[in-house]
Amino acid sequence: MGLTDFWMRRTAPAPTVRDALVDQIEQALRDLGWLQGPVGAPRHVDSPFGIDEMPFEHWLVQVFLPRLQEARRDGQWPPQSKVSVAAVRNLDGQDECQPLLHLLAQLDHDINTGGAPARDRP
Repeated sequence: MGLTDFWMRRTAPAPTVRDALVDQIEQALRDLGWLQGPVGAPRHVDSPFGIDEMPFEHWLVQVFLPRLQEARRDGQWPPQSKVSVAAVRNLDGQDECQPLLHLLAQLDHDINTGGAPARDRP
């Protein structure tokens, strides 16, 4: 490879915090046993968080995760996210969901702050 080839070579963009969170959220859903096999296309729902149409766990797998992967692929993230609030309300008391809740809170923070690092509290 010549010097010109080295400089002209295209490299894949570096993974971001959000990319890592998408992968970790998918793995957390698999660890809970809520997701098996490949992630499908997003299912259409008419109510926020599919509340009138399906259990929240199904919404996470059938609507949220596919949309999350589309956002990562297209680079079109929502301007804000409150999925962690809905998750806490719907999964409260399920200790096995704590890792997922933590990841969803991190994703909300990253989206809502535009990727600014979390500030330490005194």
